[in-house]
Amino acid sequence: MQAKDDVQAANPSGSKLYETLRQKAEADLQAEAHGVPESHPIESLVVGGLATLALAMCSYNVIVRLTVPSWTLDFVEEVQVYMVIWAVFLSLGTVTLMDRHVKSDFFINMFPTKLKYGVEVMADVLGLFFCVLATYYGLVVAHQAWEFGDVSTTVLRVPLWIYFAALPGGTFVMGLAYSVRLYRKWMKRELQHA
Repeated sequence: MQAKDDVQAANPSGSKLYETLRQKAEADLQAEAHGVPESHPIESLVVGGLATLALAMCSYNVIVRLTVPSWTLDFVEEVQVYMVIWAVFLSLGTVTLMDRHVKSDFFINMFPTKLKYGVEVMADVLGLFFCVLATYYGLVVAHQAWEFGDVSTTVLRVPLWIYFAALPGGTFVMGLAYSVRLYRKWMKRELQHA
């Protein structure tokens, strides 16, 4: 009874909005506490390795510029950008699968359960559709860069298809994650009706 009185004192108007926000915060805290699938160890190793190498190369150049400028590596900025771009795009699948992407669900959480479920399924279907389109057109752009022999204008002359291929690679794994999410929702619904 004391907890309820404390809530009433904190919210004298007893508004539904306050209660909904309180329930949302409590549900978010519970979701953080357990039930969140971890990323695959290989993905963690690849994404973490790319990010760590990019940071190490950048740190090396910063220290060397201050101490021995003649040891500065000219290609570090370009390679660092490629590594970070690939790391970000490769992590899209896990972020989507874990439902950790940025989303606006404030009002959706106020919907009735059936409507909320329908909106979540529609969002996943639209996400999958976007991934299919982005993967296809990303492959077209990467293939054109490969076919034309496009290279960067820097010292390394890195083929640009490597850079452009990050988009279809990332959206492909994100599309797989949306497919898994839709399958899990369908299976969960089938089990509830069985």
